[in-house]
Amino acid sequence: MLTDEMKMQRKTMRVELLKIHEEESEEFIQRIVTGNESWVHLYDSESKRQSMECRHKSSPSPRKFKVVASARKGMLTVFWDSEGIAHIEFLKEGNAVKKAKCQA
Repeated sequence: MLTDEMKMQRKTMRVELLKIHEEESEEFIQRIVTGNESWVHLYDSESKRQSMECRHKSSPSPRKFKVVASARKGMLTVFWDSEGIAHIEFLKEGNAVKKAKCQA
């Protein structure tokens, strides 16, 4: 839930960004980078080679088990600009973002 102060800050930023857009137009849009983050489940699926097995031609195909999400999660962060994805970051649960990475 946004506080009144947060709402006012967003309104102020929106007005400032619109002013810059009016002055610079297309160049401004091309410089915008935005991002999103989401927790995702980790999957431990086998590679094609790991799932291969020797069998006779007349043998039935092996049953494949459904891959299920593990209890482990990770934070997936994606940044993009007007040309597409600019950066993808994956952080496993229990790890922390290093300060140096955030200042890049």
